[in-house]
Amino acid sequence: MSGSTTAGGSLWRHPGFLRYWSANAVDLVGSGVTQVALPLVAVVELHASVWQVALLSFAQKLPPLLVSLPAGALADRHRKRPLMVGAALIGGAALLVIPLADALGQLSMGLLYGVALVSEVSAVFGATARISFLPSLLPRSRLLDANSVLGGVNSLADSVGSQLGGAMVTVLGAARSIYLDAASYLACSLLLARIGAAPEPAAAPSKKRWNTTIRAEIAEGLRYVRSHPTIRPLVLAATAYVGVMAFLTTLRSVYLLRQLHYSSTALGMTLSVAAFGGFCGAAVVRPVVARYGPRRVMLTTLALAPLTEVPLLLATPGRPWQTAVGLGLFVQVGCAVVQGSTQRTVRQAVCDPALQGRMLATSRWAVYGSQPVAALLAGAAGTWLGLWNGLAIGTLALAVPLLVLRCSSLPGASQGGAAPEEAHDHPEPGPEPEPVKESDAA
Repeated sequence: MSGSTTAGGSLWRHPGFLRYWSANAVDLVGSGVTQVALPLVAVVELHASVWQVALLSFAQKLPPLLVSLPAGALADRHRKRPLMVGAALIGGAALLVIPLADALGQLSMGLLYGVALVSEVSAVFGATARISFLPSLLPRSRLLDANSVLGGVNSLADSVGSQLGGAMVTVLGAARSIYLDAASYLACSLLLARIGAAPEPAAAPSKKRWNTTIRAEIAEGLRYVRSHPTIRPLVLAATAYVGVMAFLTTLRSVYLLRQLHYSSTALGMTLSVAAFGGFCGAAVVRPVVARYGPRRVMLTTLALAPLTEVPLLLATPGRPWQTAVGLGLFVQVGCAVVQGSTQRTVRQAVCDPALQGRMLATSRWAVYGSQPVAALLAGAAGTWLGLWNGLAIGTLALAVPLLVLRCSSLPGASQGGAAPEEAHDHPEPGPEPEPVKESDAA
């Protein structure tokens, strides 16, 4: 890795980052197809109830709660590139089951639950290794640049995938269109395997590391995040935000398809417009953080989140309201990318390098662990209170993450104009965790 490329040159001249970026983009194009196709398989082809759709969402959102912590410990013990490649191959193989079962006439909700669970378990291991790999691919001074570029391109890829998903469902049918996502996993694994020049250090073979158990290392990561004055409040706010959004997204597709009578093309276009908002958010994240500071940017984007759901609550069937709903989601996803890129960069910059994998895994465990509970609550609310009432409750709950962050103190994310990497060229890793004892690891 050349100094000019990594320290101050263009990221596009860094071959390792270019392959890393391409793998993320290809993965998300395929995932965008499934984001459109899977609800249609459940709602249209299998005539799933609101509760069954909630259980499918539960199966998709449960793996982070189950396996994030061991995924982080493994990412810190082993080289991350083989973990990324293996996870992509397993995820693609799992998704192939859906179109094959459809061809054999064996498609069922039970099978969808199983595929969702397996594919998302592999995604957790892959994402944990992939995100914690980035600080070893680039210096800390380039992390905000990289995260904003990834956020923008990933959102654009997601937008393309959603549009492609609507078209593929129309041409091939919902189940067969998932072949494309399976193929994208194969392409992703090949690109990740070719990041051969990345200076990833070998896992430390110290006696202390290999004499500790996975449970002990997980406990060390939990203790580190809990005690860190910057990482802890960011994780708490993100947990509240992601939990509420999981509640809303569980109900949203069913509401759009059944109450507002969206076609597969209209659903794909709406999700595509929303994803393009993420691209626009990524394009502005660096200048707005540099001007206003990380804390102010995160608070502002969280304050806008409840307003973006209002068009959906007011909408009636018809194209004008489809446009309004799409614009609301455009702003919502744009704000999510801005605040997500900012808080992730702050966390990466202040974290002890030896704990990057476990910090990320602990954060994901807390943040995404709220999703399965939220999915079940959404299913109950949609079944007993109605879809619109459930969406209204979720919209009001979007004020919670704003209050959590507003009441927190962030010593590592000042209100000044410095971007996170500028404020932390030599970040303090935070308080050292206490030595882990076997009895404390449970």
